[in-house]
Amino acid sequence: MSLSLTHPAGAETQAEAGVSAWPATAATAGAELARLAELLAEAGVTAVPAAGVLAVPGLAAGPGDTAGIRVRTTSNPPHALYVIAAGSITPHASADSAFAHLHPLIEAAARPCDGCGAQAFKPCNPNCLPDPSTD
Repeated sequence: MSLSLTHPAGAETQAEAGVSAWPATAATAGAELARLAELLAEAGVTAVPAAGVLAVPGLAAGPGDTAGIRVRTTSNPPHALYVIAAGSITPHASADSAFAHLHPLIEAAARPCDGCGAQAFKPCNPNCLPDPSTD
């Protein structure tokens, strides 16, 4: 599986934002990861923390995604929260930015799927094609 690096719409890259906008250390990035876990918990989303990674198995990047979403930090610069979903990696400087990126997926997960009939907060069946009338 190949991964592509993407940036959220309107987000500055590290070079544009300057080094100060990104977590300065691995510990700071880890604190942002912990804050993201809190934000997800407040939104009713289960996240499974581990060292340097936060697994969010209840969120899918789209229909047929059964892997869920992961958010990682690194021990080496550039420190950031890397959202890994559906073959793309999106860096974020803060928990708030990563949460904003995940928010549409949280809203989608709160609705049952018209395509395969999966219940709210349950992953779609593999190869699910959503009902075009729900777009």
